[in-house]
Amino acid sequence: SFWRKMRLFSVLPLYYVGIVTLFCVLHTVESCNESVCASIVSKCMLIKACNCDMADIKNCACCKDCQKCLSKLYTECCSCIGLCKVPNAEENLLNTSSVEDLTDPLPDLFNVLTEEPDFEERWVSFSYPYHQDALIFKPDHGMLDLSSGSRDIDRLDDVTDPEQNCTVAFMSQCLSLRKCKVACQSMGAARYRWFHDHGCCQCIGSTCISYGKNSPHCLKCPDPDDQDDLNDDNLNNAVNDLPEDNDNDDDDNDNDLDDDDDDDDDILDDDKIDDVV
Repeated sequence: SFWRKMRLFSVLPLYYVGIVTLFCVLHTVESCNESVCASIVSKCMLIKACNCDMADIKNCACCKDCQKCLSKLYTECCSCIGLCKVPNAEENLLNTSSVEDLTDPLPDLFNVLTEEPDFEERWVSFSYPYHQDALIFKPDHGMLDLSSGSRDIDRLDDVTDPEQNCTVAFMSQCLSLRKCKVACQSMGAARYRWFHDHGCCQCIGSTCISYGKNSPHCLKCPDPDDQDDLNDDNLNNAVNDLPEDNDNDDDDNDNDLDDDDDDDDDILDDDKIDDVV
């Protein structure tokens, strides 16, 4: 029993060191979910599966063992020990979007509608060289592909003239995803891109190999932070534009009714006087 106690006392310092290390690690990373990661991170630190310098991932001696130790909680907890970047909680969805290839596009119709500015400003068109489109083509650039299958290779084969321009059209008003698809189909577009935060709709011509521009350019579709802004002046103007209170009208109507009743009473009194006479 003596030696058992001695072994216990020899382990306790390591245990406390591990707890202190875990406490420091979890509190230096603000986005670390302590309730989820505390137990697994403590275990991985104690068995020294994640106890190495992770500043240089290429030469990280324990990264493989660490990710195995974190197991199913790797995504949630890797930032707690510096194995991955800390998620940016303030990162917005400005450039995230949904895309889809449309069936039976009408290139001639799309070209006719976009070759000149729309006189009603229902949309605004942009054209840029095909080779630029090829250089900026990023299939995984914050996009959710709604198509049933990928046609990137076919799209490359369809373009025969490398000097052709890629033409896209941004609808001026914010649209829902369904209305965006319908609008682009009606223009003869080959595909569309719908930006999540804005509701900005981009229709893309058949000569483009990518899904158009990576940022929204809708004329009358404001930024998400500006959509709900209503300053005091606008609020006062809105209130002033409202019709006058109906209660006043009701009071006036009640007064008119009272006056009519008084007139009727006067008429009745005159009739009674005539009868008496």
